[in-house]
Amino acid sequence: MAHPNDGLSAQLVQLAPVAKRILDSLKPLVDQPIIRFPYTLPLRQSAVIPAGATGQRLPDTDFIHALEWPFEVLYVKFSQDPAHTFRDWRVIIKDQTFNQDWMKTQNMVATLVRDNTGTWELPFPWVVRPKGGGLTVTVDNLDSQNPLTVDIAFIGNLLIPRV
Repeated sequence: MAHPNDGLSAQLVQLAPVAKRILDSLKPLVDQPIIRFPYTLPLRQSAVIPAGATGQRLPDTDFIHALEWPFEVLYVKFSQDPAHTFRDWRVIIKDQTFNQDWMKTQNMVATLVRDNTGTWELPFPWVVRPKGGGLTVTVDNLDSQNPLTVDIAFIGNLLIPRV
């Protein structure tokens, strides 16, 4: 005599491979192959830009990424001394690995930052290569009378592979 649940058991056995394929395809969405670890690549010490100076390069060593994992930049944080505003300086950023400018020409920081927050959110994360990749930052002081003290930090995540 057949058991009432035998048909259901047979159906479940047939559906098991389909269910496994579906779950396996969803696994990368749930179980990421990388760990995103919060990380900041800041200017180590505030830089003083002389009055009216153009093309002042911030120390390259501050923005070299020497770790073994890629660095995903999500946004850039700008700040300056209280006597100045974001309209008093321009910046151009270049990726050292690709020798590629992030912008065509120097941009006034006020045009990059959002709502006077001091942050420039990138529309798509930029990945700085590990072990020697880096960024170059060049600043222009638009105030011809007073020196300008600036800070900049690249904020995002280290992309650490899951073991």
